[in-house]
Amino acid sequence: MPSQEKPSSLSSDKLLAILECIAESRVPMRLQDLAERVGITQSTVLRYLRTLQNANYVYQEETTLHYALTWKLCKLTENLNSYISLRNIANPFVNRLANTLQMGVCLVVDRDWQCLYLDCIDHPNAAYTPLQYIGKRAPMHATGSGKVLLASYPDAKIEEYISRGLSPCTKYTITEPAQLKETLRQVREQGFASDEEECELGLKCVSYPIRDFTGAVYAAISMFGNADEMDRSEGQVRAALKGAAAMISARLGWACPGPDEG
Repeated sequence: MPSQEKPSSLSSDKLLAILECIAESRVPMRLQDLAERVGITQSTVLRYLRTLQNANYVYQEETTLHYALTWKLCKLTENLNSYISLRNIANPFVNRLANTLQMGVCLVVDRDWQCLYLDCIDHPNAAYTPLQYIGKRAPMHATGSGKVLLASYPDAKIEEYISRGLSPCTKYTITEPAQLKETLRQVREQGFASDEEECELGLKCVSYPIRDFTGAVYAAISMFGNADEMDRSEGQVRAALKGAAAMISARLGWACPGPDEG
């Protein structure tokens, strides 16, 4: 009897080939290079990429138009080194914010009940020594980023954090549990947090959450500067930060719901 090939889906084969090729690349890929590597026409690859973008598995860089995977693929692979990947994804936004607004910018995650700074660009005109350095830690209740992260905690975990003590860093640090809980409620309601000289005198910051592909708060991005400067520019800072946080979240696979979706 003549041999028969096992049936397979050519469409699925092409989709998997595209995903594997992008995953194996260390940098975002051009459409032309991707098509050449998988042996499929550019027009066909583009159709698959658009489908993957619509499903939030792939994003396209604005300046280079290259393609890369979002973190949503973690649902299938769990192979991303998350902190390193987060810093690589967020770094262009950190640089852009610092250069555009001439203020300090930092990227923060929660590690062992403290803020851990993954990336930080100092205020270019700073006359002070900033608290934030890459790899440095800070108390969550005294920082804007920390409040963003704390606000995502369930009540029981917030109580556990409070039970560890709310030590003051400055005379403005929140040290009363009831005040902290009310502040976190406001953070959830308004979608951002601030540090009003609570971590370091003379220094204020604003922070927005970064969400992963599940919608959970995974990190925070902040801008900081001297108190007078932040008071003058807070509206501009909030708008720029909110946009950057949304773009980073999108590259982690988060599809922000529209106004009709809640």
